[in-house]
Amino acid sequence: MKKIAWIAGVSFLLGAAFFALTFGHLQRSADDQMTIAPQTVQAQSIEVQPSLNFVPLVRKVKPAVVKVVSEAIVEQQGSLFGDDLFDRFFNTPRRRQRVSGVGTGFIISADGDIVTNYHVVKNAIKIKVIDHKGKEYTAKNIGTDPKTDLALLKIDARNLPKIELGDSSRVAVGEWVLAIGNPLGQDLSVSSGIVSAKGRELQGLDVDYQDFIQTDAAINRGNSGGPLVNLEGKAIGIASVILSPSGGNIGIGFAIPSNMAQRVLADLKKSGRVVRGYLGISMNEITDAEAEDYDLPEGGILVLTVEENSPAQKSGLQRYDVIVGLNGQPIESMGRFRNQVAEFRPGTKITLSVVRRKDKLEIPVTVGEAPDSLKVRLQDDEGNGEVMDLGMVVVNNSASLARRHNLATDKGIVVTQVERGGVAAENGLRPGDVILGVNRSDVESVRQFRDLISGKSAGDRVLMFINRDGNEIPIRFRF
Repeated sequence: MKKIAWIAGVSFLLGAAFFALTFGHLQRSADDQMTIAPQTVQAQSIEVQPSLNFVPLVRKVKPAVVKVVSEAIVEQQGSLFGDDLFDRFFNTPRRRQRVSGVGTGFIISADGDIVTNYHVVKNAIKIKVIDHKGKEYTAKNIGTDPKTDLALLKIDARNLPKIELGDSSRVAVGEWVLAIGNPLGQDLSVSSGIVSAKGRELQGLDVDYQDFIQTDAAINRGNSGGPLVNLEGKAIGIASVILSPSGGNIGIGFAIPSNMAQRVLADLKKSGRVVRGYLGISMNEITDAEAEDYDLPEGGILVLTVEENSPAQKSGLQRYDVIVGLNGQPIESMGRFRNQVAEFRPGTKITLSVVRRKDKLEIPVTVGEAPDSLKVRLQDDEGNGEVMDLGMVVVNNSASLARRHNLATDKGIVVTQVERGGVAAENGLRPGDVILGVNRSDVESVRQFRDLISGKSAGDRVLMFINRDGNEIPIRFRF
């Protein structure tokens, strides 16, 4: 019995020792796993980058952005019914009413040069600028350019914060931009987005020269004229247009590229008008896909008409020529070609590559100066002289001009272009009309016509006599 008890005791002690050793090993293993596991998770974690911070950029550029408040005079019929057809039939008197518009601008020089949109200050008799601190200035309209929707204003101040115009040719699709402006009456709002596309041309827009930068940064009414800035704080565009079925932002906004604006603004500052290159042709675009249908080796710009005594005619350019290159570079599009020609200074010599009945020709052309819309100096209510664009181009009439365009007379001056929404269009003038007289004085030249209407005030009328399709018609022309 003692022997059995001794064996049992030894067995118990050995079992206890085995259990202790085994439990300790398992515990160490578990402890080792608990120590290793966090290291494994940490090695597989993804490092989170800090978000893009626009605060320093906004602090830099925001002080140079201003609100532009313009005051214009519009006319409405005096009828109680508010019915235009009723008013016109019964010839109810018109009443003049002052209306205000709000847009955006930004300072581009320390001594007070401000860029904005033409449509923000169109026909304005007063322009007020309010800076980021709420200080108000009376702005002078240095010049406007409806063909690009740009305007240059000036305020009397010094040492102002400014935004530098950048190089829009270096802008890349996908890069970050900020739009700053006064949307829907909200002072100095900032929105961010990217450049969605470049070189956009919009159908139906009353702007002749287009090369828009498209962005999804929020742009609404009131943003017009505000800067589109890159991450360097430079304005690479000027907000101008949005596409929207509702009139509000849907992420499709357009800005005038800064490179186009720099040329326009420099001309406006120097002379109050823009000088552009001119060939004197009407044209249509033929794509490469259409070229085969027209039995052409490649697409290009089809010349439809060549104006008499124009640079194109003097160089030998002919109707039905197809322009396929400019200074050795292929034609990208008709809009781009128009912009390139306009950018040349008058007197510049260029070379056009032309296909004429299967022959490839290199034609040298000396660029001329594009005719500008007729302008007249008007007086506002305070007697300050302002230049108003009448929205039409007129040329001296001649026997050859009358024959070529089947005009009923070779007297007077001929209306060759009418700007949509301009003063001439509102008064019913059309291309092809011949202006014969103003207030019972015969008109024999453009210079005489300008003298006859110079000095008129907004709202004044003249009795204008025109020949339209052989019929002489009196028009009560209102400025």
